[in-house]
Amino acid sequence: MIIDTHYHMMHRLGKGTVRVLAQWTFETAKKLGMDLDFEILAEQVREDFADPAGEKLLKKMDTTGIDVTVFCAVDNAAVKGNTLEVANTVNEQTGAIARRHPDRFIGLAGVDPRRPEAEDLLRRCLDDYGLKGLKLHPDHGYYPAAPEVYRLYEIVQEAGGIVLIHTGPIIPPGKGGTYARPLLLDPLAADFPDLTVIAAHMGHYWWRDWAGLAYFQPRLYGDMAEWQTLAKRNFPLFCRELREVIDKAGCDKILFGTDGPIFDPTIPNGEYIKMMQSLPHRAPEGISFKKEEIDAILGGNAERIFKDFLP
Repeated sequence: MIIDTHYHMMHRLGKGTVRVLAQWTFETAKKLGMDLDFEILAEQVREDFADPAGEKLLKKMDTTGIDVTVFCAVDNAAVKGNTLEVANTVNEQTGAIARRHPDRFIGLAGVDPRRPEAEDLLRRCLDDYGLKGLKLHPDHGYYPAAPEVYRLYEIVQEAGGIVLIHTGPIIPPGKGGTYARPLLLDPLAADFPDLTVIAAHMGHYWWRDWAGLAYFQPRLYGDMAEWQTLAKRNFPLFCRELREVIDKAGCDKILFGTDGPIFDPTIPNGEYIKMMQSLPHRAPEGISFKKEEIDAILGGNAERIFKDFLP
Protein backbone atom coordinates (compact mmCIF):
# COMPACT_ATOMS: atom_id res chain seq x y z
CA MET A 1 0.00 0.00 0.00
CA ILE A 2 1.18 3.53 -0.83
CA ILE A 3 -0.15 6.39 1.30
CA ASP A 4 0.52 10.07 0.66
CA THR A 5 0.30 11.65 4.10
CA HIS A 6 0.63 15.29 3.02
CA TYR A 7 -1.48 16.82 0.26
CA HIS A 8 -3.20 20.21 0.01
CA MET A 9 -6.80 20.07 -1.13
CA MET A 10 -7.58 23.24 -3.07
CA HIS A 11 -11.22 23.76 -3.97
CA ARG A 12 -10.84 26.98 -5.93
CA LEU A 13 -8.03 29.43 -6.59
CA GLY A 14 -8.11 33.19 -7.02
CA LYS A 15 -5.75 34.93 -9.41
CA GLY A 16 -3.45 36.06 -6.60
CA THR A 17 -3.19 32.58 -5.09
CA VAL A 18 -2.49 31.08 -8.51
CA ARG A 19 0.49 33.38 -9.00
CA VAL A 20 1.84 32.75 -5.49
CA LEU A 21 1.67 28.98 -6.01
CA ALA A 22 3.17 29.31 -9.47
CA GLN A 23 6.04 31.35 -8.03
CA TRP A 24 6.82 28.63 -5.49
CA THR A 25 6.87 26.03 -8.25
CA PHE A 26 8.88 28.34 -10.50
CA GLU A 27 11.56 28.81 -7.81
CA THR A 28 11.75 25.04 -7.36
CA ALA A 29 12.16 24.58 -11.10
CA LYS A 30 15.07 27.05 -11.18
CA LYS A 31 16.86 25.14 -8.41
CA LEU A 32 16.41 21.97 -10.46
CA GLY A 33 17.85 23.63 -13.56
CA MET A 34 14.51 23.59 -15.37
CA ASP A 35 13.65 26.43 -17.73
CA LEU A 36 9.92 27.07 -17.40
CA ASP A 37 7.85 29.94 -18.73
CA PHE A 38 6.19 31.55 -15.72
CA GLU A 39 2.97 32.51 -17.48
CA ILE A 40 2.54 29.03 -18.93
CA LEU A 41 3.24 27.59 -15.49
CA ALA A 42 0.68 29.90 -13.88
CA GLU A 43 -1.94 28.71 -16.37
CA GLN A 44 -1.08 25.09 -15.56
CA VAL A 45 -1.46 25.81 -11.86
CA ARG A 46 -4.84 27.43 -12.48
CA GLU A 47 -6.04 24.46 -14.53
CA ASP A 48 -4.59 21.60 -12.48
CA PHE A 49 -4.49 22.65 -8.84
CA ALA A 50 -8.13 23.65 -8.26
CA ASP A 51 -10.03 20.46 -7.53
CA PRO A 52 -13.48 21.18 -6.05
CA ALA A 53 -14.61 17.53 -5.90
CA GLY A 54 -11.30 15.68 -5.56
CA GLU A 55 -11.75 13.99 -8.94
CA LYS A 56 -8.44 15.26 -10.33
CA LEU A 57 -6.63 13.87 -7.32
CA LEU A 58 -8.31 10.49 -7.68
CA LYS A 59 -7.16 10.22 -11.29
CA LYS A 60 -3.59 11.09 -10.31
CA MET A 61 -3.68 8.53 -7.50
CA ASP A 62 -4.88 5.82 -9.86
CA THR A 63 -2.17 6.71 -12.38
CA THR A 64 0.67 6.72 -9.85
CA GLY A 65 -0.47 3.84 -7.65
CA ILE A 66 -1.27 5.86 -4.53
CA ASP A 67 -3.94 4.01 -2.55
CA VAL A 68 -4.83 6.62 0.08
CA THR A 69 -4.18 10.36 0.35
CA VAL A 70 -4.29 12.35 3.57
CA PHE A 71 -5.17 15.89 2.54
CA CYS A 72 -5.64 19.05 4.51
CA ALA A 73 -7.21 22.46 4.53
CA VAL A 74 -5.05 25.47 5.40
CA ASP A 75 -6.19 28.45 7.47
CA ASN A 76 -4.26 31.68 7.90
CA ALA A 77 -6.27 34.24 9.84
CA ALA A 78 -3.70 36.94 9.05
CA VAL A 79 -4.64 36.93 5.36
CA LYS A 80 -7.05 39.73 4.50
CA GLY A 81 -10.39 38.35 3.44
CA ASN A 82 -9.84 34.96 5.03
CA THR A 83 -12.78 35.36 7.39
CA LEU A 84 -14.20 32.82 9.78
CA GLU A 85 -16.93 32.13 7.23
CA VAL A 86 -14.34 31.40 4.55
CA ALA A 87 -12.38 29.11 6.87
CA ASN A 88 -15.54 27.25 7.80
CA THR A 89 -16.53 26.80 4.15
CA VAL A 90 -13.09 25.49 3.16
CA ASN A 91 -13.16 22.93 5.97
CA GLU A 92 -16.71 21.91 5.21
CA GLN A 93 -15.83 21.32 1.56
CA THR A 94 -12.69 19.40 2.53
CA GLY A 95 -14.75 17.13 4.76
CA ALA A 96 -17.33 16.59 2.03
CA ILE A 97 -14.65 15.40 -0.42
CA ALA A 98 -13.17 13.03 2.16
CA ARG A 99 -16.58 11.57 3.02
CA ARG A 100 -17.36 11.01 -0.65
CA HIS A 101 -14.43 8.59 -0.99
CA PRO A 102 -13.73 7.21 2.52
CA ASP A 103 -11.67 4.34 1.12
CA ARG A 104 -9.24 6.72 -0.63
CA PHE A 105 -9.22 9.98 1.34
CA ILE A 106 -8.55 11.11 4.90
CA GLY A 107 -9.14 14.80 5.60
CA LEU A 108 -7.51 17.10 8.14
CA ALA A 109 -8.94 20.43 9.23
CA GLY A 110 -7.17 23.74 8.78
CA VAL A 111 -7.79 25.99 11.79
CA ASP A 112 -5.66 28.98 12.75
CA PRO A 113 -5.38 28.89 16.57
CA ARG A 114 -5.27 32.69 16.68
CA ARG A 115 -8.94 32.88 15.77
CA PRO A 116 -11.15 33.61 18.81
CA GLU A 117 -13.53 30.98 17.46
CA ALA A 118 -10.81 28.39 16.78
CA GLU A 119 -12.00 25.82 19.32
CA ASP A 120 -15.59 25.89 18.10
CA LEU A 121 -14.47 25.68 14.48
CA LEU A 122 -12.22 22.70 15.17
CA ARG A 123 -14.96 20.82 17.03
CA ARG A 124 -17.29 21.42 14.11
CA CYS A 125 -14.66 20.07 11.73
CA LEU A 126 -14.19 16.89 13.74
CA ASP A 127 -17.79 16.28 14.83
CA ASP A 128 -19.81 17.50 11.84
CA TYR A 129 -17.50 17.51 8.81
CA GLY A 130 -15.83 14.16 9.44
CA LEU A 131 -12.25 15.46 9.44
CA LYS A 132 -9.77 13.30 11.33
CA GLY A 133 -7.31 15.78 12.72
CA LEU A 134 -5.68 19.16 12.28
CA LYS A 135 -3.11 20.79 10.00
CA LEU A 136 -1.18 23.66 11.56
CA HIS A 137 1.11 26.24 9.96
CA PRO A 138 3.14 27.89 12.73
CA ASP A 139 5.10 29.58 9.94
CA HIS A 140 2.09 31.90 9.62
CA GLY A 141 3.28 33.55 12.81
CA TYR A 142 2.71 31.61 16.03
CA TYR A 143 4.61 29.16 18.19
CA PRO A 144 3.38 25.53 18.08
CA ALA A 145 3.50 25.31 21.88
CA ALA A 146 1.58 28.55 22.53
CA PRO A 147 -1.43 28.41 24.91
CA GLU A 148 -3.95 29.02 22.13
CA VAL A 149 -2.53 26.07 20.18
CA TYR A 150 -2.57 23.83 23.26
CA ARG A 151 -6.34 24.27 23.45
CA LEU A 152 -6.61 22.76 19.97
CA TYR A 153 -4.29 19.88 20.81
CA GLU A 154 -6.55 19.00 23.72
CA ILE A 155 -9.53 18.73 21.38
CA VAL A 156 -7.68 16.58 18.84
CA GLN A 157 -6.20 14.32 21.51
CA GLU A 158 -9.62 13.78 23.05
CA ALA A 159 -11.01 12.89 19.62
CA GLY A 160 -8.18 10.46 18.88
CA GLY A 161 -7.09 12.49 15.87
CA ILE A 162 -3.79 13.35 14.18
CA VAL A 163 -1.94 16.68 14.09
CA LEU A 164 0.20 17.55 11.06
CA ILE A 165 2.47 20.53 11.73
CA HIS A 166 4.60 22.39 9.22
CA THR A 167 8.31 22.36 10.11
CA GLY A 168 11.25 23.67 8.16
CA PRO A 169 12.37 26.79 6.28
CA ILE A 170 9.77 28.46 4.11
CA ILE A 171 9.59 30.05 0.66
CA PRO A 172 10.02 32.97 0.36
CA PRO A 173 12.38 33.54 3.30
CA GLY A 174 10.88 35.44 6.18
CA LYS A 175 10.14 35.45 9.88
CA GLY A 176 7.87 32.43 9.56
CA GLY A 177 10.80 30.05 9.78
CA THR A 178 11.37 31.22 13.34
CA TYR A 179 8.16 29.48 14.37
CA ALA A 180 8.71 26.35 12.25
CA ARG A 181 11.78 24.86 13.88
CA PRO A 182 11.29 21.20 14.85
CA LEU A 183 12.73 21.72 18.35
CA LEU A 184 9.67 23.83 19.16
CA LEU A 185 7.64 20.60 19.12
CA ASP A 186 9.64 19.22 22.05
CA PRO A 187 7.09 20.03 24.83
CA LEU A 188 4.20 18.32 23.05
CA ALA A 189 5.22 14.77 23.91
CA ALA A 190 5.21 15.49 27.65
CA ASP A 191 2.08 17.63 27.66
CA PHE A 192 0.04 15.48 25.21
CA PRO A 193 1.32 11.91 25.58
CA ASP A 194 -1.61 10.40 23.66
CA LEU A 195 -1.43 12.78 20.70
CA THR A 196 0.05 11.60 17.40
CA VAL A 197 2.05 14.41 15.79
CA ILE A 198 3.51 14.43 12.29
CA ALA A 199 6.21 17.00 11.58
CA ALA A 200 5.65 17.94 7.96
CA HIS A 201 8.85 17.73 5.88
CA MET A 202 10.71 16.20 8.87
CA GLY A 203 11.99 19.73 9.38
CA HIS A 204 13.45 19.62 5.85
CA TYR A 205 16.92 21.17 6.13
CA TRP A 206 16.55 21.05 9.92
CA TRP A 207 15.88 17.31 9.82
CA ARG A 208 18.57 16.47 12.37
CA ASP A 209 16.66 18.38 15.04
CA TRP A 210 13.50 16.48 14.15
CA ALA A 211 15.31 13.13 14.12
CA GLY A 212 16.71 13.77 17.59
CA LEU A 213 13.23 14.39 18.96
CA ALA A 214 11.57 11.55 17.03
CA TYR A 215 14.02 8.97 18.34
CA PHE A 216 12.98 9.67 21.92
CA GLN A 217 9.31 10.58 21.43
CA PRO A 218 7.13 7.56 20.64
CA ARG A 219 4.29 9.47 18.92
CA LEU A 220 6.30 11.95 16.87
CA TYR A 221 6.58 11.16 13.17
CA GLY A 222 7.72 13.04 10.09
CA ASP A 223 6.75 13.09 6.43
CA MET A 224 8.96 13.29 3.34
CA ALA A 225 7.02 16.03 1.58
CA GLU A 226 9.36 18.28 -0.39
CA TRP A 227 12.25 15.82 -0.12
CA GLN A 228 11.63 14.97 -3.78
CA THR A 229 13.38 18.21 -4.73
CA LEU A 230 16.60 17.00 -3.11
CA ALA A 231 16.16 13.55 -4.67
CA LYS A 232 15.94 15.05 -8.15
CA ARG A 233 18.60 17.72 -7.65
CA ASN A 234 21.22 15.53 -5.94
CA PHE A 235 20.25 11.87 -5.70
CA PRO A 236 23.44 10.69 -3.93
CA LEU A 237 23.01 13.35 -1.23
CA PHE A 238 19.33 12.42 -0.88
CA CYS A 239 20.35 8.79 -0.33
CA ARG A 240 22.98 9.69 2.26
CA GLU A 241 20.65 11.95 4.21
CA LEU A 242 17.68 9.57 4.09
CA ARG A 243 19.90 6.72 5.27
CA GLU A 244 21.07 8.88 8.17
CA VAL A 245 17.48 9.89 8.99
CA ILE A 246 16.47 6.24 9.14
CA ASP A 247 19.47 5.35 11.30
CA LYS A 248 18.91 8.24 13.70
CA ALA A 249 15.12 8.41 14.05
CA GLY A 250 14.12 4.88 13.09
CA CYS A 251 12.47 3.75 9.87
CA ASP A 252 9.11 3.43 11.64
CA LYS A 253 8.98 7.20 12.18
CA ILE A 254 9.13 8.19 8.50
CA LEU A 255 6.07 8.66 6.29
CA PHE A 256 5.80 9.25 2.56
CA GLY A 257 4.31 12.61 1.60
CA THR A 258 4.30 14.80 -1.49
CA ASP A 259 3.06 18.27 -0.51
CA GLY A 260 0.98 17.97 -3.67
CA PRO A 261 -0.09 19.44 -5.90
CA ILE A 262 2.69 22.01 -5.45
CA PHE A 263 5.42 19.93 -7.08
CA ASP A 264 3.35 18.20 -9.76
CA PRO A 265 4.66 20.42 -12.61
CA THR A 266 8.32 19.76 -11.73
CA ILE A 267 8.42 16.34 -10.04
CA PRO A 268 5.24 14.31 -10.63
CA ASN A 269 4.28 11.97 -7.81
CA GLY A 270 4.86 8.93 -10.00
CA GLU A 271 8.48 9.99 -10.51
CA TYR A 272 8.96 10.49 -6.77
CA ILE A 273 7.52 7.05 -5.98
CA LYS A 274 9.78 5.41 -8.57
CA MET A 275 12.81 7.15 -7.05
CA MET A 276 11.84 5.77 -3.65
CA GLN A 277 11.21 2.27 -4.99
CA SER A 278 14.57 2.29 -6.77
CA LEU A 279 16.57 2.89 -3.58
CA PRO A 280 17.31 -0.79 -2.75
CA HIS A 281 19.11 -1.30 -6.08
CA ARG A 282 20.10 2.24 -7.11
CA ALA A 283 21.65 3.76 -3.97
CA PRO A 284 25.31 4.82 -4.30
CA GLU A 285 28.08 2.49 -3.21
CA GLY A 286 28.38 2.34 0.55
CA ILE A 287 24.70 3.16 1.13
CA SER A 288 22.01 0.50 1.27
CA PHE A 289 18.26 0.33 1.74
CA LYS A 290 16.11 -2.71 2.35
CA LYS A 291 12.93 -3.17 0.39
CA GLU A 292 11.13 -3.62 3.71
CA GLU A 293 12.28 -0.16 4.79
CA ILE A 294 11.01 1.50 1.62
CA ASP A 295 7.70 -0.35 1.78
CA ALA A 296 7.25 0.83 5.36
CA ILE A 297 7.98 4.44 4.44
CA LEU A 298 5.76 4.41 1.36
CA GLY A 299 2.75 3.12 3.22
CA GLY A 300 3.24 0.58 5.95
CA ASN A 301 3.99 3.10 8.68
CA ALA A 302 1.08 5.36 7.71
CA GLU A 303 -1.26 2.38 7.50
CA ARG A 304 -0.45 1.64 11.13
CA ILE A 305 -0.84 5.25 12.29
CA PHE A 306 -4.07 5.92 10.38
CA LYS A 307 -5.57 2.45 10.90
CA ASP A 308 -8.62 3.82 12.75
CA PHE A 309 -9.52 5.96 9.74
CA LEU A 310 -8.98 3.35 7.01
CA PRO A 311 -11.71 0.95 5.81
